Amino acid sequence: MSCVRFLVQQGIRPLVFDTRDEPPQAAQLRELDSSLELHCGPLDVGTLLACDVLIVSPGLDLRMPALQMARDAGIQLVGDADIFAQYARAPVIGITGSNGKSTVTQLTGDLLAAAGKKVAVGGNIGVPMLDTLADNVDVYVLELSSFQLDSMHDLQLHAGALLNISDDHLDRYYNREAYAASKQRIYLNAEQGVWNREQRSTAPQRLPFAQQLSFGTDEAEQERPGLLGLAEVDGTLCIQFAGQTLIRADELQLAGVHNLLNAQAALALLYSLEHSLDVAFSPAVLDCLRQFRGLPHRCELVAEHDGVRWVNDSKATNIGAAEAAIQGLRPLVKGKLILIAGGDGKGADFSTFRESLKLVDELIVLGRDGARIAQHHSISTQVKDLAEAVQVATSKTIPGSTVLLAPACASLDMFSNYQERGDVFKAAVKQHVAEVAHG
Repeated sequence: MSCVRFLVQQGIRPLVFDTRDEPPQAAQLRELDSSLELHCGPLDVGTLLACDVLIVSPGLDLRMPALQMARDAGIQLVGDADIFAQYARAPVIGITGSNGKSTVTQLTGDLLAAAGKKVAVGGNIGVPMLDTLADNVDVYVLELSSFQLDSMHDLQLHAGALLNISDDHLDRYYNREAYAASKQRIYLNAEQGVWNREQRSTAPQRLPFAQQLSFGTDEAEQERPGLLGLAEVDGTLCIQFAGQTLIRADELQLAGVHNLLNAQAALALLYSLEHSLDVAFSPAVLDCLRQFRGLPHRCELVAEHDGVRWVNDSKATNIGAAEAAIQGLRPLVKGKLILIAGGDGKGADFSTFRESLKLVDELIVLGRDGARIAQHHSISTQVKDLAEAVQVATSKTIPGSTVLLAPACASLDMFSNYQERGDVFKAAVKQHVAEVAHG
C-alpha cells in the first residue's frame, strides 16, 4: 500500500497484484484510487510479463515460479528500497541482523536526535521507508530485513550494520549460507560497515579496515575496526571507545550483555556519521542512551512481584534471539530461569538450541513446534496456551526467579503477530499479579 500510495502521488498508476483471493486492504486501495487494476489470487504470468518493472513485497518469495519467469524474461524485480534510493536526499544508515535490529534502529535514531539531527526512522521497524521521505530530514535510519535486502540494488548507504547471523527464515532460503549471503548485501553499496566481532561472518568482505567499525564483548582497540568494546572497571562492565570509558552497564535501562552489544552498534553508527568524539559521544547522547528503555516485546519487564520478574521477549521469533535473551539474562537471575517457548519454528533445527537451554531451569512449551523444543530439555511441561503457561510458571517459581517468554518461533500458528502474542502474555501476567494481590 505504501508503494501504491507513493507511485500515485508521483502520477504513476501501477497494476496491483495480491496473491490472496481477498486482500485485507482491498477497500483501502479502492479509496485511494477506484480505477486502479487489482489482480487477486495466484500470479498470472501473462499479465506479469506485460510489465516493465515489478516492485515485489518482502512478503513474497522471489523463488516463486511466476516471478522467476518474469526475471528470466528480463523484467526488473525491485523492492521499495530502490524507489526510496531515487528520492532520498540525505545520508542513509541501514541496519540488519537476525536479532536486535529493531532495538538498534530505534536507539540509533534516538541518539542521532539527541545529537541535534532531524531523523527519520523506518523500514522493517514498522513505518514503510517511502512514508519517511521528507525535505527536512538530516539522516534516515532504516531497519532492513533479509527479504528487503534481496530486492535492493541501488540504495547507497552511508553506513550499514550487520549485527549477527543465526538460523532464521530457512523456509525462504535454500540453506543457511544463502541466508547469510542475503544479510551480507547490507554492505553492497555501503561506504562504511559496522559488524560484530563475536561472529566473523558479519564482517564486510570487500571494505578496507579504514571503512569498518566493529563491536564485541572483548576490550576495545586503539585503531579501526575494533574501536568499541567492553571492559571491567572497578568490578563493573563498561562500554569503551579506544580504551576510554563511555558509559557503565549499570547506568543503562537495557538489561543483558546482548543489549550492551546493541548499544555499541548504535554508538558505532553514530560515530560513522560524525567522526567526532565530542559530537558522537556528547553528554546529551550518552544521557539519551541511559534513558533508553528498549522496545515493547523485546526483553520488556512486565512485572516484578513476590521476588519474581516476568519478562516479555515475544519478538524472539528465532533461536538466535531466544539465545541472546537467555544468555543475556542468566547472569542476572539468582533464582530459577523459567523459559516459555514454542510456536511456528519456520523449519529451524532445534538441536542447535540445546546448549542455551542448559542455562534454563524449567521449560514450558506451547504451539506447533513446542514438542520439538521440549525434546532438548530434561524438565519441560507442555501447555495449550499462554494463560496456562503463566499458571504453570507461577507454580515453579522461587524468590529471585525470572519467567521469560522468548518463543524462538514465529507466532502465526496461534496469533496474528508477535505483538499480539506479547500482549496476551502481558495480560495473563498482570491478571495473575492482580489475583495474588487480592488474595
